[in-house]
Amino acid sequence: MSRDVEIVRRSFEAWNEGDVPAIRRCYTEDAVIETPITEFGRTFEGDDPLGRWIREMRETWAEVSWEVERIFEGDGVVVSFYRSVSTGRASGIEVVRDLTGVHHIRDGLIARDRVFLDRDEALKAAGVSA
Repeated sequence: MSRDVEIVRRSFEAWNEGDVPAIRRCYTEDAVIETPITEFGRTFEGDDPLGRWIREMRETWAEVSWEVERIFEGDGVVVSFYRSVSTGRASGIEVVRDLTGVHHIRDGLIARDRVFLDRDEALKAAGVSA
């Protein structure tokens, strides 16, 4: 397993454990997170983007877990196919979504995460095929 794939795999493990210090160790300080998901639907960048993303997720979801289907390398990116299983904090309703992540790695850490609802769109953006 390449170093780039390994850091993405470790990030999923840290997210699933809710280990914020471990999550932070997987990302650059200036990481950019792009997510189209309705609740967040924006780009997190600038001052502590990871902290803001984590806070918003915790405010919205009582529980969140990621079930990784596959992680592989593309041309200069790492792509992940995964399922998000989340329980709404206010509603208690479980929401399940299949997502694709395109992860740009810099110096062994995730520098940019781009989350897609559509796998084909993600693969096109990443310039790879499954």
